[in-house]
Amino acid sequence: MSQQVELNVGGMTCASCQRRVEKALNKIDGVSSSVNYATGSAVINSEQQIDPNILIQVIEKSGYTASLTSRAKERYGIKEFKNRLIFSSIFAIPLMFLTMISSLQFDYWQWISGAMATPVVFWAAWPFHRVALLNIRHRTVTMDSLVSMGVAVSYFWSTYAILFTHAGDPEMRMSSALIGNSSENDVGIYFEVAAAVTTLVILGKYLEYRARDKSKQALESLASLNPKTAMLLRNNEQISIAIEDVKVNDLLYVPTGAQIPVDSVVISGQGHVDKSLITGESLPVEVITGDILIGATVLLDGALTVRATAVGKDTVLSGISRLVHQAQTGKADVTKLVDRVSEIFVPIVIGLSILTALYWYLIQNNTTIALTSAIAVLVIACPCALGLATPTALLVGTGRAASLGLLIRGPHALESSIKIDRIVLDKTGTLTDGHMSVSGFESNINENELWKIIGALESTSLHPIATSLRKHVSSLGYSQEPAKDVKSITGLGLSGEVDGISYSLGSTKWLGIPPNELGETSRKFLAQGDVVVILNRLTETVAVVGLSDQLADSSVDAVKKLVQVGIKPIVISGDHEVSVKKVCDQLNIVEYYANSSPEFKLEKIIDLQNQGHFVAMVGDGVNDAAALAKAHLSLAMGQGTDVAASVSDIVLMRSSMAAAVDAIALSRATMKTIKTNLFWAFAYNVAAIPLAMFGLLGPVIASAAMAFSSVFVVTNSLRLKRFNPLDN
Repeated sequence: MSQQVELNVGGMTCASCQRRVEKALNKIDGVSSSVNYATGSAVINSEQQIDPNILIQVIEKSGYTASLTSRAKERYGIKEFKNRLIFSSIFAIPLMFLTMISSLQFDYWQWISGAMATPVVFWAAWPFHRVALLNIRHRTVTMDSLVSMGVAVSYFWSTYAILFTHAGDPEMRMSSALIGNSSENDVGIYFEVAAAVTTLVILGKYLEYRARDKSKQALESLASLNPKTAMLLRNNEQISIAIEDVKVNDLLYVPTGAQIPVDSVVISGQGHVDKSLITGESLPVEVITGDILIGATVLLDGALTVRATAVGKDTVLSGISRLVHQAQTGKADVTKLVDRVSEIFVPIVIGLSILTALYWYLIQNNTTIALTSAIAVLVIACPCALGLATPTALLVGTGRAASLGLLIRGPHALESSIKIDRIVLDKTGTLTDGHMSVSGFESNINENELWKIIGALESTSLHPIATSLRKHVSSLGYSQEPAKDVKSITGLGLSGEVDGISYSLGSTKWLGIPPNELGETSRKFLAQGDVVVILNRLTETVAVVGLSDQLADSSVDAVKKLVQVGIKPIVISGDHEVSVKKVCDQLNIVEYYANSSPEFKLEKIIDLQNQGHFVAMVGDGVNDAAALAKAHLSLAMGQGTDVAASVSDIVLMRSSMAAAVDAIALSRATMKTIKTNLFWAFAYNVAAIPLAMFGLLGPVIASAAMAFSSVFVVTNSLRLKRFNPLDN
């Protein structure tokens, strides 16, 4: 039996650490793992059941910490790096001035410099030395090895120089330059290099950790949305209970201003609900009897009695958290290339550093440049930026998506978004708002009486058309006692008694098209693609009502945006020709297919793919399951409890075309950010290493540039938090 285990891993400092943990886990028979440096997590898949403690032991033997149930303890976290940064800065800053400004130097200044550098090298830089020593034990090297070597070589060479050469003479004076770092003396001292490199690398680590913490806020904010208590209705009493004690089918009371405790359905009452925290929708939504509610949304007015439909891990909010976490811990294809590169990159850099030192010392006979250039090569090449390039962009991009009600399953969706050139759309609920509204009516009775009768008949029905009629009655301000002796005829309508008179309300299939002028109105509604509802008093037709699925407000701009970015929209709908053509004409969509079965949708997607197109599909996630699964990129409109179980690449909690366009645009922006990050990381190393080898880049500038490279990658990723949705 296969098994998946997720562990939190602490102590990783770069992509090489990530790769080492992966290799250690993958050595276990039947195990494949994916480790994410930015999130500090490892997802392990095993062909058979395996004790998680064995996995934890393997990680710990590799020199890292691991935990199954909570975030693994970081040996050196943001607070620790902040303290070490302050400590090292106190010594490094005056040491830099003393070394680089000859007029400040005095007799035995170099000995004072050594004393100032010592606590920085041995305490502030200890996190890097510790991992480097651990690497030696495991016969491997990482980014920490490069930093540790650079700091140690500059410190111990300088110590040797003042102890055993004329560099220790009391009257020795030295001038240094940031670029080239040359000296007039045959033997230079580089205590300031050891201290400055340590301080700048720690600064980079501190800024990196702080930015990473910001990018992880999406999951933490989702977790904080959960209500803590619920008001249980029992024996006509309201009892406050912990949210964990709510069970499916419990009746709950929700007062004005309270959060909806769990996923539920409205049993009685009405009001407006703010769904923005979950779906990203800015406008409150009216809810009445029969409407589905998502836990953690807020009731702005009114009061509701609801029945719990999902609790605990089965709620929509829990499903969202799982999807966001899954996306953030996933690994893009491009990351796998980076992993392989980083594995061989560090050993190559060490080799280049040694060659640089030998060239300047043996051929150019310049000890100073030999040492500074070799150290600069080690420091400038630290591959932190490579390891951060992809996961930080994933963290921020998927986090921003979650805040907009867009649930991106993982890197596959992001990578697919770039290639899309065709998008297949359903009509109902995608281009239209998915809710029937009254488009017209004709009645032989008073209008007030008409809507009171319809409201009474439909007061308890959960059918979508009944809900639409009820909302229309509510918007007009009418109220009426529920009808008596209501009988529902599945798929056709219902009958009941209002004020002692029997009425029937239903489809033309059941009640027929009346022969009088109301019949002409019925045929007019049908011709324009509307749904027709007939109201009979006893056996006489007294009114006909037309309902239509209205074009969603955001659809026009959304379709225009798709065309602008080179994506051609194609509508494939199960609705009849008239209604599909009406919507497509409004949106200037040329290619559309009506009366389509799920099988036809699937066939059309396959046909488009065979023509060489990269196809996205937007559907409801249920009826269109086969087509969604076949499309290169699938986006499902959905707000029900099946969100977590959806097979789609992206789930749209905002059921609108604007949400679909936002998802594609944000996915593309995230991939663009990843590519920018990777270009910077690679180009930076390719350009900087030769400069360091030729003695044109001193260790201090190299360490500052290396720290900036990592910070640039993280801050560039954080720009995704400012992504603006189409319907803002």
